[in-house]
Amino acid sequence: MTWTPAHTEIAAGDGSLVAERDNGRDAFDRTFDGQWDPLNLAYFNGYAMWTYHATPFVFGEPGFEARDVAPIEEAGELLRGVAVRFPENIATHTREQRFYFDTNGLLRRHDYTVDVWADTPAAHFVADYVDVDGLKYPTRRSVFTLKPDGTLDRDFNAVTIELSEYALF
Repeated sequence: MTWTPAHTEIAAGDGSLVAERDNGRDAFDRTFDGQWDPLNLAYFNGYAMWTYHATPFVFGEPGFEARDVAPIEEAGELLRGVAVRFPENIATHTREQRFYFDTNGLLRRHDYTVDVWADTPAAHFVADYVDVDGLKYPTRRSVFTLKPDGTLDRDFNAVTIELSEYALF
C-alpha cells in the first residue's frame, strides 16, 4: 500500500497495481456501520500511522496549535494533557486531538474522534515502549471507543496494533 493524502494505491507483490483512488477521504461511508473497501482501509491506515509516528514531533511545525488541558488519571497515574489543533492541510483523524503524557514525557493516551467513521470518539492507549538508539517507540496501541458521556467503553476494542523491529535509517 502507498498512501498520500491525495492518492492511495494497493499493489501486488510483483508491483502490479491492484487498486487506486484519488481523494480517498471523500470515499468513506461515514456511518458507524458503513462498510469499508480495501482502499478505505489503506487510506485510513496511511493517515493513522503517519499521525501515530509523527506525534509529538510535528507539533512544533507551522500551523499546529497546542495548549495545556486538564490532566487525567489513568491506571493510577496522573497524565499531563495537551490539546493539539492540526492544520487543515494535514490528513488525520480530526483537527483537534488530545494527548496525555506520563512523567517521563511518554505518550500514554491519545483521544480523538474519527471523522471518517461517524465521528466516533476514541481513546487510544500507547504502551510497552522500546528504546531504539535513544528514541522511545511504543510497541502496543489499543483503541477503544468512548461512550456518549465521554467515559471509556472497554467492551469495544476497535483495534490493537502491535509493532516490532523498529530501526532507524
